[in-house]
Amino acid sequence: MKNQYSDLEHWPAKPLGDQLTLWAKQYTDQISLVSGVNRLTYLQLDKLSSRLASGFYDRGVRARDTVLVQMPNSIGMIASLFALFRIGACPILAMPGQKSADIDAICQLASPVAWLHPGHFLANDYVSMGNVLNDKYPHMQQWRIDDVKDPDFMMFDYQSDEREFPSPPVESVALLLLSGGSTGTPKLIPRTHSDYYYNAFLAAKACNLNSQSTYLTSLAVAHNFTLSCPGVLGTLLSGGKVILAQTAGCDELFPLIEKEKVTITALVPPLVNFWLEWKEWDNSDISSLQVMQVGGSKLDSQLASKVKKVFNCQLQQVFGMAEGLICCTRLDDPDDVIFNTQGRPLSSHDQIKIIDKNGIPVSLGESGELLTKGPYTINNYYNVTTQNESSFSSDGFYRSGDIVKMTPEGNLIVEGRIKEQINRAGEKISVQEIETLLNEHPDIKNSVVVAVADENLGERICACIESSRTLSLSEIRLFLQNKNISDYKLPDQIMLINQWPLTAVGKIDKRKLSEMGFRNIGWLRSSIPVDVESLDVCYNLLDSNWSGFVAYERKNSWFIGLDCLSEITLYVDRVELKNESGLINSWVGSDWLSNLTKAIDALPLKSWSAFAVGCFELAGLFHQVRLTQDSHTPLLTIVIPKYLVTLSDGVASFEALNSNDLDYIEKSVKQANKSVEIKGVDEIWIERIKRQLRDQDGEEYCQQVSNAVSEISRGDYQKVILSRRIIVNEKLDLLASYYHGRRNNTPARSFAVRMNQHRFIGFSPETIVEVSAQRDVSTQPLAGTRALTKNEEINSRLRSVLTNDTKEIAEHAVSVKLAFEELESVCEAESVRVVDFMNVSLRGSVQHLASRLRGKLSPEFTPWHALAALFPAVTASGIPKASALKAINKHEEQERGAYSGTVMWLNSEGEMDAALILRSLFHLPEGFALQAGAGIIDQSVPERELEETFEKLQSVGSYIVCQK
Repeated sequence: MKNQYSDLEHWPAKPLGDQLTLWAKQYTDQISLVSGVNRLTYLQLDKLSSRLASGFYDRGVRARDTVLVQMPNSIGMIASLFALFRIGACPILAMPGQKSADIDAICQLASPVAWLHPGHFLANDYVSMGNVLNDKYPHMQQWRIDDVKDPDFMMFDYQSDEREFPSPPVESVALLLLSGGSTGTPKLIPRTHSDYYYNAFLAAKACNLNSQSTYLTSLAVAHNFTLSCPGVLGTLLSGGKVILAQTAGCDELFPLIEKEKVTITALVPPLVNFWLEWKEWDNSDISSLQVMQVGGSKLDSQLASKVKKVFNCQLQQVFGMAEGLICCTRLDDPDDVIFNTQGRPLSSHDQIKIIDKNGIPVSLGESGELLTKGPYTINNYYNVTTQNESSFSSDGFYRSGDIVKMTPEGNLIVEGRIKEQINRAGEKISVQEIETLLNEHPDIKNSVVVAVADENLGERICACIESSRTLSLSEIRLFLQNKNISDYKLPDQIMLINQWPLTAVGKIDKRKLSEMGFRNIGWLRSSIPVDVESLDVCYNLLDSNWSGFVAYERKNSWFIGLDCLSEITLYVDRVELKNESGLINSWVGSDWLSNLTKAIDALPLKSWSAFAVGCFELAGLFHQVRLTQDSHTPLLTIVIPKYLVTLSDGVASFEALNSNDLDYIEKSVKQANKSVEIKGVDEIWIERIKRQLRDQDGEEYCQQVSNAVSEISRGDYQKVILSRRIIVNEKLDLLASYYHGRRNNTPARSFAVRMNQHRFIGFSPETIVEVSAQRDVSTQPLAGTRALTKNEEINSRLRSVLTNDTKEIAEHAVSVKLAFEELESVCEAESVRVVDFMNVSLRGSVQHLASRLRGKLSPEFTPWHALAALFPAVTASGIPKASALKAINKHEEQERGAYSGTVMWLNSEGEMDAALILRSLFHLPEGFALQAGAGIIDQSVPERELEETFEKLQSVGSYIVCQK
């Protein structure tokens, strides 16, 4: 039947399969597709599609059959689509990440004769999915590509000798696209050969594509956006080259842009954020990029303005739907239009209505629902009569569900949706589907799923739940996964609701729920008296089966975090946020503070206390000195514990997020409320360890000191702290060593840590920085050391030597001066002062010269600025710090890791208490280790500095305990 639009200019006369043959004749030896090492010319693509068409036909596929295609971006996927076009069969395009529940629904709707998929791709296990669906659909062939034998998806096993096929009618259905809709049941969008070609042609024209264009598939080709707006089809019909990327990671995409001289690509707004952050530190040459399309959801105008500036290319905003209508800004539009609108329709024959809730057209500039029809917009969904009645008006307009308004120039501005969908990173997700499944949970009384604004995703999924018991996000996600829901539909957060907010007419107020967002979680608290020492309770509590813990002693109170609720990890090039279910989000780029702030802001808690460990190599980020080459090793790890216990003055206080966890931690504390009974140290064994601490690598260390003195004398730097690491070839008991060591030490802070790769205990003589909730900042530099014995007469003599030794005084004075300057850089003017100067501080087996400085944090700075200014401690690095860091990196054989880094306690109120990790015992991959350093200046004597390291090592080494 003749289409009413068939007389339009550029309306095709041939179906898509035949179009490829025409392109192959015109662009014969030009490259059409690039995937990995494979490069196909137009002629080769045409031949491959013909051979696959024969192969599919031999397997029983006929004209008008449907075939489910679920493949990653690959040459095999593109060739298979054209092969099916040639037969006259109809491919159904499924996203690579869709799970068995979606595939099941598609099969019920369209009865595909075959399902084409790999065995595995990334985290997707199609074999298991196939096993689930095989019994239900025994007549559906499963064509599994062997991704081991054919990792590039070239489809070798599915090819047969070429044969001719009769061309299907150009107005017949070419393919079925997916539309999630508001019900959750997938709807299939029938696109014809003619309308889909016309769509791709107009989009290619709007992007000025030609035979010199190179298009990069940053998104899945199964998306309409990537396939035909202009995407793969628009590029091929223009004679251009398509680069098929298999992931959206910048580590894959940026090198491809540089290598292949990509001129155009398409992104969704969350990827724009990642690209901008990645570009800050990535050196790839992406200057070939001429056009960046952004669609899928509305792009923030401020973000839009950054694209042209940062990437030096034109931005094209795209708004549309797989059902048809595509709007876009034009490349020659003024910036105001490009940054603030979503453009105008591709075709002058596209018809638009904007109506109010009563169906009456609104005035120009007013908001309403968008209705549309036109040459490439469908007038019905596939095989769903009931849905068609509600989705299309009586005069044939498609009801989009989008709220828009139109400018006087005819450009649309998208303002939201009236349908109950969540637009998560460009994926339209039905709230009804998720709510239906949630309400099947035996403990859930009622659920409401709402969208919450998200900086990176656009909108994230928040499940609001009324339940008979407390449920965690991980439980909810696992329950839904067992229902075979696709991963991108899983809630990003949950809110436990005791009383629903209601509107004036008594309905649940979803707007209010969205506003409550994810900062509505509060902690439950309780306390009990304890009748033994806090150290005993701490030891007993830690000596249990926790996945991880941190105990941090501060001013006669122990703060203990058990297990992990949320974790933030800072690497050289990124920050990651994780919870019990795995990675939630990551922020890539060189601006560590911005990324860290975003991660902290994304924590699903309105208040929190946390513990953190920062490695010494974190200093490299603060001082632009590369101290590690490993981008996989965390520099800073912040953990929000699942359970928080505070021990102070005979009382144990504890916190958890729900009553079950609160009951559990109370029971654990009660069991820990008893005296510790463990064996003491073996004095004979300790004497042997002390000899090792004094003698091991002593000559080498003295030579390092001598070399450093020479470098100081020639002006390379003023001071450096060089350390020596001693590996104890015994299996040690960290907790018992902590218990005995703490009974015999007088630390400023003590700690016991088992967090990811970190295993250590210690007795810090000083803090790097302390920040109060009132923004008072202080630091306590220690420099100048002598031994502290059990003989007070000897101690008094050594103290006199310490306070009169010009070398020790000079070393301490320059440390205080630097700390003063560092505090000044982040504090209010004239607020920094020295409140204690050169007092003697007694710390375990040594006595130090100690001073304290205080200031008031400036309004524009956070505690992280204070830490960055003061870290690493001058008493563990040197002066000037950048030069000292380079010297340490040169003279010490291995990275320090946690040693001379920081362990800290911090909270959402702005408090931070960061201890210097010294006087510690570490459990490293190579064994148990102690480490200590000495401050080297031009007056240093190598033998005296070696002796100082031994004096410090004894603070821990005298109390270590072997494993039972």
